Amino acid sequence: MKKIFPLLFLLAACTGRSYKPADHLTAREQDELLWTIIRYIGRAPEGITTQEKFYKGYDPHYQEMKSRHRIDAYFKQSNTQFFLISRLAPSLTEKRVATGGKMEVNAAGELVYYEEVFRTWKMPDSVLQKKGLMLFDKMVRGESLEPYYTKNSFPEEYIEFPDDHNYYDVATREWKLR
Repeated sequence: MKKIFPLLFLLAACTGRSYKPADHLTAREQDELLWTIIRYIGRAPEGITTQEKFYKGYDPHYQEMKSRHRIDAYFKQSNTQFFLISRLAPSLTEKRVATGGKMEVNAAGELVYYEEVFRTWKMPDSVLQKKGLMLFDKMVRGESLEPYYTKNSFPEEYIEFPDDHNYYDVATREWKLR
């Protein structure tokens, strides 16, 4: 497995593909990207409904949520923007969890499509950087991520969701139980 990651970097370099956010987006654009999706990817205030999370009064909460997230990878293909965003995860030792997804915005900058394709297990940042980039590359290329679902990769951990019990509902933009 350790030999695969350098090959991914080499392959990306040979195809001219870079997943570094700064190669595609200014700092301001990265900030805007996070702000566009933070109400989906970040935790909502406790006890509010899905509709209420969009109320302006919750902006300070989501600004705080946004500060806890970082864009680890980004790539745009036609109108589709692919992202890998991580945040600190609750843990006794420092760990992060990442979400890989894709989105489209219209000419007015409105989000017209949003999908979280996978969410990783909590892991140390150095491990997440390697595994997350590999999963991101496969997602961008349209390859199946099923070999990395827990039921197929155990005891190695990659993707926590989706699984046999959880799926992402694109229509409501939420993770749901089957």
